[in-house]
Amino acid sequence: MNTKDVPPTIIINENGFISLEEIYQIATKQKKVEISKGVMDVLNRGREKLEEKLNSGEVIYGINTGFGGNANLVVPFEKISEHQKNLLTFLSAGTGDYMSKTCIRASQFTVLLSICKGWSATRSIVAQTIVDHLNHDIVPLVPRYGSVGASGDLIPLSYIARALCGIGKVNYMGEEISAAEAIKRAGLTPLSLQAKEGLALINGTRVMSGISSVTVIKLEKLLKATISSIALAVEALLASHEHYDARIQQVKNHPGQKAVASTLRNLLEGSTQTSLLEGIKEQANKACRHQEVTRLNDTLQEVYSIRCAPQILGIVPESLATARKILEREVISANDNPLIDPENGDVLHGGNFMGQYVARTMDALKLDIALIANHLHAIVALMMDSRFSRGLPNSLSPTPGMYQGLKGVQLSQTALVAAIRHDCSASGIHTLATEQYNQDIVSLGLHAAQDVLEMEQKLRNVVAMTILVVCQAIYLRGNISKLAPETAKFYHAVREISPPLEADRALDQDITRIADAIINDQLPLPEVILEE
Repeated sequence: MNTKDVPPTIIINENGFISLEEIYQIATKQKKVEISKGVMDVLNRGREKLEEKLNSGEVIYGINTGFGGNANLVVPFEKISEHQKNLLTFLSAGTGDYMSKTCIRASQFTVLLSICKGWSATRSIVAQTIVDHLNHDIVPLVPRYGSVGASGDLIPLSYIARALCGIGKVNYMGEEISAAEAIKRAGLTPLSLQAKEGLALINGTRVMSGISSVTVIKLEKLLKATISSIALAVEALLASHEHYDARIQQVKNHPGQKAVASTLRNLLEGSTQTSLLEGIKEQANKACRHQEVTRLNDTLQEVYSIRCAPQILGIVPESLATARKILEREVISANDNPLIDPENGDVLHGGNFMGQYVARTMDALKLDIALIANHLHAIVALMMDSRFSRGLPNSLSPTPGMYQGLKGVQLSQTALVAAIRHDCSASGIHTLATEQYNQDIVSLGLHAAQDVLEMEQKLRNVVAMTILVVCQAIYLRGNISKLAPETAKFYHAVREISPPLEADRALDQDITRIADAIINDQLPLPEVILEE
């Protein structure tokens, strides 16, 4: 599709489905958002049903009762609006650094998606106000800590909700100003909350889901860059391609393993590099006719980080695909409490705000991040030691002794890999009873999501360092002309960002540029296609 044909706006419509790519596009300000008339009609119907209930004098949790452990206290009808506004006040207790604009824009969008289901019974003006804030790039300043992920992300969501009302501080046009001032400059009107609307805005899994959605997109890119770096390592080490034969993968029959092997085959197709394994096989065939044990010049098989790359990394694309499915379901769910059936007005008390699916999903991705980090650490270790790199100079120095090459990069990568391992502890197991023992089980889903967000940033640098190492190895091997077309394309794209190391120089900026290039689609990354 021509980029001119790509619509500049994402429309939320009745079919409900939103991809992680669309969340990412909203989060990174690539597109704007609007709501279809059909969704507006659903919102209006749901609101009418709620108002019928309230006008009949019915008591409904969180609307004319206290919250959480105070649900046994009934609030006078004339105090309902103040009650909703106060909900945003007492929850303004977050701490820590502010979350990134990208994460909060993703979270604003997931709030909108949930509201647009029509089961939150908010007025359509609430949804439209969120749209206006997104399209005018009014981004609340939201502290990192405060959510236990049980009644959803109550505290961070309260900061997003109160900005709609002109309360608190936001980032607008690159400046930190009051929400009221930003709304005024944008030509908008502050929202005045009515019954149920405060509760609808702060209940739910919206922040953990928004952050997780953005992070999974980035991890998918890092997996592709990881496989590309392994393909370059194969070329630099004069290693065999035999280990990626489709028949080997077929008789194991895991979709992810087959996908990784297929990607490696595609990347290495057309390479004219002669594998050392071919010469070793010939030597072995002659040696077997000798009377005595013969030592070969090398082994008949590559080490595991090269030979078993499909078997080691194969679980990762499957894990990411599962995470994608779970998040794409979660972000379009109605996940506050109580829910109001927009067709008949039934009030349904439940727990869709519980973030266990997101918590468990993101905790699992921690192991995948560590798996990739460990694998790349092993690849780099091979390259940096002449005993295992098949003759490449130690530390890939252009002049050993005089220059130290990539020794500093390897040390820095080891530090990052150790930090990633440290971060692997599951968040969801640390549940603690809170809020008058009403929330006696909590998911800690936002903790898990933020952990993975930070681990992704570390892994991004691990991958970037690996790319620097394998490209330097190719340069020193002097076999650039023999590279497969796809690996050559990747190599030359890296060289546009970071030239070969001909003498020691600071490489921190090279690492940052390559890491950014991976996420910003400035490197040619392969597709990793899972069979259904």
